[in-house]
Amino acid sequence: MYCAFKAIKEVVVDPPRISKAPPPAPFFSKGSLVNDWPSGALGPTQTRVSQSELSFVFYYAPWCAESQHARSVYEHVARLYYREAHFAAINCWQPGGECRLQYSKVQSWPVLMAYQPNGMAVQFHQVWTNAALSRFVQSLINPIQRMVGPGDLMSFMTGKDAVVVAFLDVNVNRKQYNRFYQTSLKWLEKDPFQEVAFGVVTGESSSAFGVEEIPAIRLYLWNETIEFHGNDSWTMPELSTWINKQIQVVSMWIAPPGATKSASLAPYFNQGPVLFFFTPRSLYGSSSDAYMMLRQLGMQYYNCRNDIWVQEMAKKYIAEQRRVSADSYGQLRRECELLLKRHPSQEQDDSEDDSCSRASSKSAVAVSFVNVLNSSKFGEARKVGDGFCDIDQVKCDERFYECVDVEMGEPSCGKRKRSQLYGSMKHDDREGKPVTSMLNSDQDYRGPKLLKRLSMRRQCELLRLSESDGSEVFFQEMAGPENVYVDLIKGMSCKYNKTLTFLGMDSDLYHAFAERLGVDVLHTTNKTIAVIVDPEDESTFLLRKEVNLSSLAKLVHDFYNRTYPRFLRSNNVSFKNTHSFNMSEFRKEHRRMIEVKRSEMAAKLQQQKETGRSQNTSGNENKLNQRNTEDASTDHLVVHHKHHFVREINSHNFNHVVINSNKTVVVHFYSAQCAFCSLLSQHLLTISRMLRHQPLLEFLRIDGDKNDLPWEYTMDAFPTLIIFPNQRKVESRVFSRNLPMTVPNVLGFILSNLNLPERLYATVLICNDIKPNSASRDDCLGAMKRELSDSISLNLRLYRLSTKRPTRAARILHRLQALQELYMATLRCLSHFCDFTQLKSSAKAILTMWQIAT
Repeated sequence: MYCAFKAIKEVVVDPPRISKAPPPAPFFSKGSLVNDWPSGALGPTQTRVSQSELSFVFYYAPWCAESQHARSVYEHVARLYYREAHFAAINCWQPGGECRLQYSKVQSWPVLMAYQPNGMAVQFHQVWTNAALSRFVQSLINPIQRMVGPGDLMSFMTGKDAVVVAFLDVNVNRKQYNRFYQTSLKWLEKDPFQEVAFGVVTGESSSAFGVEEIPAIRLYLWNETIEFHGNDSWTMPELSTWINKQIQVVSMWIAPPGATKSASLAPYFNQGPVLFFFTPRSLYGSSSDAYMMLRQLGMQYYNCRNDIWVQEMAKKYIAEQRRVSADSYGQLRRECELLLKRHPSQEQDDSEDDSCSRASSKSAVAVSFVNVLNSSKFGEARKVGDGFCDIDQVKCDERFYECVDVEMGEPSCGKRKRSQLYGSMKHDDREGKPVTSMLNSDQDYRGPKLLKRLSMRRQCELLRLSESDGSEVFFQEMAGPENVYVDLIKGMSCKYNKTLTFLGMDSDLYHAFAERLGVDVLHTTNKTIAVIVDPEDESTFLLRKEVNLSSLAKLVHDFYNRTYPRFLRSNNVSFKNTHSFNMSEFRKEHRRMIEVKRSEMAAKLQQQKETGRSQNTSGNENKLNQRNTEDASTDHLVVHHKHHFVREINSHNFNHVVINSNKTVVVHFYSAQCAFCSLLSQHLLTISRMLRHQPLLEFLRIDGDKNDLPWEYTMDAFPTLIIFPNQRKVESRVFSRNLPMTVPNVLGFILSNLNLPERLYATVLICNDIKPNSASRDDCLGAMKRELSDSISLNLRLYRLSTKRPTRAARILHRLQALQELYMATLRCLSHFCDFTQLKSSAKAILTMWQIAT
């Protein structure tokens, strides 16, 4: 007893054995431009954040798939902007780590935060793509634009949804400027791509905007200007709330998050129809030509008061800005083609031929637009070329050093020459400039010339990235009769009871939405489509012409006038996200497996024959012959199976296969989400196997969720079974939903809608499929006897009516003889012996004779 209590005590008292966590491993590759802290330490990163003007910290969990996906995106952006910002990463999942202890309530990973030394933090909430994160970094680097005159304001208003401008004197209103600056940064959490621009006007330039008192804030919208009337403190929450409350847009980009797609789109559908404009979203550039075109359309549509300013903005200013943007894009491409082919050293004005002077111009110290810390960390790991513009330290200048050749052919600097500053100072004949040891403007890595050159190379790098993903698309406006529709849609939002919402979606990221609407947007011109979805009428309208402002206006005009044809979805097109079962592919694979099995059996047989010959004994030969016979019989058993299936159709071939066919067609309307649809599908498979030899009878099915049909063939419930009789398609009938879905009920429904000879032959096929010597077989033969009696009675009446037409009477008499023979054979089946082969042959002959007669 004592031992038992002692054992129980040891079990209870001993703490659970928990293995130690494995040592942390680096999440980023060696040599990465990201400072990785896999141990979860926060101290070093916090120190660096306090010293850098802009820092990004990537909090991750190593096991998280989303973190692993975002890792490559984060590294890509770090390679682009490592001069402008500091990039760090911290493992927030490491047990015992400082990060996990401090941030234990984080719901999902990864989390990306941007920090400033003053404690300002901005979180990234968008999708993890190279373009999206790059644009977010650009927005943080330049959150506010300085405006000198109204022309700058107009440029922003043509490409942005709204513009918030602060008018102030920086020397006097420093606190207001700092809070306005912080507001512009915090706004990036809602709008990381700066669809709402922030600008500042300083000094006497305010008078050009009609501002009399400063400080002041104005919100410039598409149809009005609103002035902020709060207190002079300009707190960040107050400004953000005011902007969010006052802003009104005619169109907007929408990016549904992963878990709440339906909740993001539902509010717009509740308001009425929605025009979805799927197009690649250009995030490397300042604006998108496609979205500017959508804003033109929206301004005309919502211009109910016939405002001259709005009309000029839509038809004149935005149109001109689109033209200028297209020309500037072409010019930038030409300049970048020349620039990116040259090394940065070739951009110097210095044309010295001396090797030392050439070495001094090849240059590259890391240039920082923010601070020296961001540029000094990875100086040894930087590459020269590949679109990066680095400036090395001046290696040697023969005017101040004695150049010495080294083994690799590179000039090196020996001892310093004696200065000739006093007395013997002379000018350099090659340059015509005074010789001085001070850096000139071409060598100053913070000088205006070099900064301008680096800015140009950055634009070229972003241009190359935008061309690689094909996001920069321009649309040409053609002169034609459709241009009049731009004026016809003016103020249409107030003329009808339906208000149209204009939404833009990135076709590269959200092409699945277009595919659900039935359009393969990734294989259309410029990956751009426009489609109107009307939830009230359950209709979709697709722009089938070339996308431009005139065709979009015609789509809107004809939609409201109900003259635009309805778009019918069809699942005959395979999309990127389509994973459907293909019966033909299944049969091919089945045949391939049979051939593989036969080949294996043949190889095995050949091997056994060779083994038998080598042994050369009679006993083994007898066994081998016996085995060969068994294998041969097994080989004959491997045959191609006949697959009985219900053919799948779509809205594309519905009319051809169902309405215009010369067969009796049974169509099953189903949905993948319907449980009873699977039950009815099994019953139809059973019936199709029973009636597989029935001519001019076909079983089909169509997915009602993926295929839109004309309204007369659109079902309100699933499953629905409809039969379209041959030569009587207008007399289609629906299987009653009040009847149980059983094989006898469905079979009776099909037989009742066949004509007399077809029903007779189908009855013979059904009786043949029933188990012999059973009560069901006798009942089926009794039904067949009644069908024969009805057929004989009908033909007797037809014979009496055809006495004056000998040819027709002879055909009917011949048919009566065949019916009588089949009737007698049926009686024999009911009494004792039944030959169903003869019955099927006779019934098929009667069916053929009847069809020829009609």
